[in-house]
Amino acid sequence: MTQAEIVARLKKLLSERVRIPVARAQALELETPLLKDGLGLDSLDCVELTLGMEEEFGLVFDDSEEDWMHHFSCLDTLSQLVLHIKGE
Repeated sequence: MTQAEIVARLKKLLSERVRIPVARAQALELETPLLKDGLGLDSLDCVELTLGMEEEFGLVFDDSEEDWMHHFSCLDTLSQLVLHIKGE
């Protein structure tokens, strides 16, 4: 699976699981901030997105990591995390 494929699926999850309007999710660039002043995701949105990612990609996230929110800074870091966990 390529990063572009993962990003497309992440955008779909953002619109379906976090209720971001489809057009807004599709317009996101790799480096667009997802948190606070960017897209505005909060910690509950990130949890919902994480659950969607576990289902969509068959992942299991290590919840012992203390600073997991940094993975949600943008689509680039989030897609790189998926690639890393999947070992691709």
